[in-house]
Amino acid sequence: MTLEACVESVDEAIHAVENGATQLEVCSNLEKDGLTPEIALIKEITEQVNVPIKVMIRLRAGNFTYQNDEIKSMQESIQQIKSLPISGLVFGATINDANGNKIMDMNAILQICKAAHPIPVTIHKAIDECTDILKEVRALKTISNIAFILTSGGAKTAADGKKMIAAMQKEAGNHIQIIAAGKILPSNLTSLHKVLNLNYYHGRKIVG
Repeated sequence: MTLEACVESVDEAIHAVENGATQLEVCSNLEKDGLTPEIALIKEITEQVNVPIKVMIRLRAGNFTYQNDEIKSMQESIQQIKSLPISGLVFGATINDANGNKIMDMNAILQICKAAHPIPVTIHKAIDECTDILKEVRALKTISNIAFILTSGGAKTAADGKKMIAAMQKEAGNHIQIIAAGKILPSNLTSLHKVLNLNYYHGRKIVG
C-alpha cells in the first residue's frame, strides 16, 4: 500500500520519506487545512526526495466555494507548478444546489482538471461536506484525469468513516482510487487496512 504523508517543509518531507512514506502531499499553512505552497518549496522538495509528490491547489482558507477570478488564479498557479516534476495536484470545490444540498462544483472542478491535464488530480476532503457523498463519487468518475479521492468518509476520522470509505471505493470501481485520511497513525493503520483493504492511506503523522 502507498503511504502518503502530508508535509509543509523540506525537513518534514525528508523525515517522512526516511520513516517510510512512499508518497508526499505538499501544502502550506496546514493549520488552515492546507494551502498552495510556494514554487521554491515544491522545487526543493522534488530535489531532495525520490518519491511521487502531489501539490495542494488552494489559494485561501475558508470554504471551498470559489468565484471565477479565484479559479483563474488557481489555473495560473497550476501552469507554474506543472513545470516541476510532480505526480499530481490536489483540489476540491463545492456549491449548494437549488435545494440547499452541498454538492461538488463540477464546473470549477472541470476547469481545474483541464488546466492540470495530463497530470492526475486528487479531489480532497471537500467531498466529505457533501450531502450525498456516493452521488458525488459517481459524478467525479466522468472526468478522465480525476484519479483519486481523499476522504474520511464524511466523518472526523477514517476510523469513524470506514463504512462510507469502503462504500466509496465500491462506487468508484476501477475509475478512481480512494485515499483514506483522517487521524491515520502507525498505531491504527494496520487495523484500518484490514477493514478497508485500500491501496492508499494519507496522514499528517502516518509514518510518525
